[in-house]
Amino acid sequence: MRSLVRLVFASPIMAVVILLNSATIRAQSADAKPKATSTISGRVILNDKGAAGISVAAFGNDMPNRQAVARAVTDSEGRYRLTGLPAGQYQITTLAPSFATADQAANPNSYYGPGKSIVLSARENVDDVDIKLVRGSVITGRVTDADGGPVVEQRVELQALDQNGNPGRRPQLYFGNYEMNQTDDRGVYRIYGLPAGRYRVSVGTNRDAGFISSNNHTFYPQTFYPDVTDAAKATVIELNEGSEAANIDIRVGRGANTYVATGRVVDSDTGQPITGVRIMYGPAQPNQQFNGGFIGLPTNARGDFRLEGLEPGRYGVSISASFDSSNVYSDTVFFEVSDADVSNLEIKATHGLTVSGVVMLEGAGSNLMTNLAMLRIFATVASASNAQSSNAQSRTSASSTIATDGSFQMNGLRPGRINVNVYAVSNPTLRGVTTRIERGGVDVTQNLELQAGESITDLRVFLIIGTGTIRGTVKFEGGAVPSNARTFIGVRREGTTNSGNGALVDARGHFLLSNLAAGTYEVTLNMNFIQPPGRPIPPQKQLVNVTDDAEVEVTFTVDLKPRESGP
Repeated sequence: MRSLVRLVFASPIMAVVILLNSATIRAQSADAKPKATSTISGRVILNDKGAAGISVAAFGNDMPNRQAVARAVTDSEGRYRLTGLPAGQYQITTLAPSFATADQAANPNSYYGPGKSIVLSARENVDDVDIKLVRGSVITGRVTDADGGPVVEQRVELQALDQNGNPGRRPQLYFGNYEMNQTDDRGVYRIYGLPAGRYRVSVGTNRDAGFISSNNHTFYPQTFYPDVTDAAKATVIELNEGSEAANIDIRVGRGANTYVATGRVVDSDTGQPITGVRIMYGPAQPNQQFNGGFIGLPTNARGDFRLEGLEPGRYGVSISASFDSSNVYSDTVFFEVSDADVSNLEIKATHGLTVSGVVMLEGAGSNLMTNLAMLRIFATVASASNAQSSNAQSRTSASSTIATDGSFQMNGLRPGRINVNVYAVSNPTLRGVTTRIERGGVDVTQNLELQAGESITDLRVFLIIGTGTIRGTVKFEGGAVPSNARTFIGVRREGTTNSGNGALVDARGHFLLSNLAAGTYEVTLNMNFIQPPGRPIPPQKQLVNVTDDAEVEVTFTVDLKPRESGP
């Protein structure tokens, strides 16, 4: 079975953004007062009737955790009631993997299954959150190799197509059944719970794309049903509600084992091996920014490293100081994997510079200083000689834990312009606040430079822990919201380039932006369309004042009336 190495390297962030896992911080606070809870209720409907015995769950907005906050089972009339829910945003979903949602736009970003997104206030009882299901469809078949033998534990890919044959949004399947996309020991696969539509089916990977697994495996050239390597010649599978497309068999070409790349990390000045440093590697498309993607094991006593599970393609490898205390950096070394292992790669390490200082909390949340140990501070440096380059050869990153006194030290950085951000790595469900950065009492938030041969020891990063909230509603007038529309709310605090994550508008037109520092914010509504494109909706902006421990209400109105055609 393919098993991806854990993704731990993020793209460089060009603005200074402070991100905090507020839910975890608040859970650890000394406030022992009981939380005001809310409820969500509704019906699960199938064939215009209540569906009995369907499990319904509320998932918090913490996708990596994937733990249900509340569960219920529908009664004989299809009714459910979820209780004990704190204020926040939830995905209300049915745990019914053989069904699909009747409205594919109802929960377009859910990792949990068909359902709806709901924003809850404290002590709010939300009724009539109905979920309409349809019987899911099935695609099943057998995958065999060039000799007619079964192809075992290979992933079968589905590509949804629109009515014009163009690629559409990938169908969301119940996450508990992801293994159904793999062939079994007979080479048989059976993918169920699919919404009606048009699909293209394939096995194998694009030979030029590059793919990495955590161990060796057999890979096959990408082959589409029925046994063609050109996507344009693939047969399109038409599914109606509850239908089954059987015997969607694919015979792939000759399989090959994945390849290995080996090399050494050496000191750029002395040529001596550098031991104990981690390397970053990943697929690298020509003329695109290389951001790694995977972190390898530390180099051994001879400076050697080894990368396994590589399919044909172009790759990059460099030193990573993001999650250790390495004091060296390197340019990226690019290499091609074709039909053999790659050896004798050499990464030349340069001794880097150090950035150290203290993180300081201010404002209403300054009593949360003890929670600094949850956070990491990251620095990304673009080479001063080529700061605008899209080539990651000119960038390095480093990170550090933050001590309870706020101190930190990041090593192995190259000279250049520094961009700083702070996260709660333990949970990517993050909310941005705001910050400024000072050196020697001077604000350097937008122009912090690391000069050659000179480390920084007096950096002060100020975090303003926010307790304000923007709660809002989007009203749609003049027509129904298009099924291919996605409505997103962005937020920016005056004086910063970015104030953190925005929010998707829920099934009721509600949104919530919490843990904001006091100040004036520009709130922006954007309505985008997934294929096929819809009528453009201009962005809307409002300025609001946020204060600590208070909510401010915002309302947007979107006019959906069809426009008259021009001459």
